Amino acid sequence: MPAPIVGRKFGVGDIAQLDPEKTRGIKVLGISGSSRQQPGMSKSERLLLRALDRYKTQECDTTFLRLKDLKIYDCEGNYSENPAYCTYPCQSSLKYVDDEMQKVYDAVLGTDILILATPIRWNNHSALVQKFVERMNSIENQFSWFGNRMIKNKVVGLIIIGHVDGMQHVAGNLLNFFAWLGFQSPEVSIASWVGENDEDTTKDWEQIQYNRYTQEDLENLVSSSLQLAYTLKSRKH
Repeated sequence: MPAPIVGRKFGVGDIAQLDPEKTRGIKVLGISGSSRQQPGMSKSERLLLRALDRYKTQECDTTFLRLKDLKIYDCEGNYSENPAYCTYPCQSSLKYVDDEMQKVYDAVLGTDILILATPIRWNNHSALVQKFVERMNSIENQFSWFGNRMIKNKVVGLIIIGHVDGMQHVAGNLLNFFAWLGFQSPEVSIASWVGENDEDTTKDWEQIQYNRYTQEDLENLVSSSLQLAYTLKSRKH
């Protein structure tokens, strides 16, 4: 007789941390896709900052960007007119002198590990993340149309927080997008939390902090992304 299904067993999939001597100098970029106005209000952003603190204990070099803080124009769909018109540098960056997407491009191209944090918005990622995705098309198109692979040997991970059961949908969309860009996913590529049906968001952060599975996933996300980044960097030498 089969054993009853009781859910995921805590602690089974722990991933060991690498020696900080091996991870020293690995570059980690954290991007917050929350639209919350003030720093510290977003729960996905708080988890992202916690992850960046863990990378720091591994002697990594960390950078943090809030999409909300940057002036980023919408993608104007040049690709739809002609794929050859979707170029890097992005046409919008060249057209609008106050567009700050180049800061994001430079940070992404200069990192070894990218961790993107997003809330769930109606079963999807945030509008800011969607804008980021669409503007990154100029990077992806460099390979698919011009044959220039700009992203190689880079690792991506996600932090997804929300109150609707859309976590896997959001993760599937974003990991597919990053795969097209050229990123690689580690063994544990997602740390997440999905709240109760009552949607009382006032108690979320306390529950997130004390949810052992969310915290375990966050630790494993850090550990496995560092292992993969270390392996990829070792192959280049």
